[in-house]
Amino acid sequence: MKYCRILAFGLIAATGLSLALANLLSLIPNDTWWIRVTDFPRLQSALILAVLVACAACFLGHYRRASMALIAVMLATFIYHAVVLLPYTPLHGALTHAACTPEKRLTVMVANVRFHNDPNGRLIEQVRRYKPDVFLVLEVNDAWVNALSPLERAMPYTITHTTGSYFGIALYSRLPLHSSEVRYLAGQDTPQIVTEVELPTGERIDFLGIHPRPPHPSQSALGRDAVLLKAGLLLNDSDRPGVIAGDLNATPWERAVNQMREIGRLVDPRQGYGFLPTYDAQSWWMRWPLDHVFYEAG
Repeated sequence: MKYCRILAFGLIAATGLSLALANLLSLIPNDTWWIRVTDFPRLQSALILAVLVACAACFLGHYRRASMALIAVMLATFIYHAVVLLPYTPLHGALTHAACTPEKRLTVMVANVRFHNDPNGRLIEQVRRYKPDVFLVLEVNDAWVNALSPLERAMPYTITHTTGSYFGIALYSRLPLHSSEVRYLAGQDTPQIVTEVELPTGERIDFLGIHPRPPHPSQSALGRDAVLLKAGLLLNDSDRPGVIAGDLNATPWERAVNQMREIGRLVDPRQGYGFLPTYDAQSWWMRWPLDHVFYEAG
């Protein structure tokens, strides 16, 4: 029994300290992929830590000092996660905005079709149901572009660029597009859409559809972060309001995303509406908010 108790406490301590270490790593301003991905599972880490604190409390009668020290470390880590995540919970309260007349509104829909998925028509049904003004599609190939072509009847202003890889991109719009370009921002070899959208009032806004490469074992987060910052700079240099949308392969609380928002004077409409994870849709547990729509307040 004694050895089982020691083993159980050891497992709790090892897991709790590992999560605390991962949180410390996320604070390091470093582009190494395995450091940057520690930003992703904050909600999962917080939930695990809450359970571990309760479990560690059961050992106070046997290992009082060690348990108290462990609980203190885990609680401090949990509180930090909670502070970071608070804006993305209903407790924060939704943002309030001045009333906007219908002709000045812009509705945006974003979908990552995951390239290899079967273009079976269900996505078209969703677009027709919600009727967005602008529809950005990521990871499209030629088969997806062909399958989505019926949308062009209602959304005739279209930009498509396939790559034969996971970084094809397409934009469908009910509203006229101007000065449209497919650009490679910050030198990264993934195409991004840069265009102007003409509102019914005749006013134009900048729209950037982006999909930078994610941090993973074969590449750092440097390219991704450079694309995000370049997108923010493009809006900063323009005298028009703007929107940045797409699969950023980054969570909204990451340093690079916050820098992009500051540079571009962007608002995150997700705040106050909940966690709203977008990837991986196949998982009920390991899911993160990686797809975003940010807008510049007028």
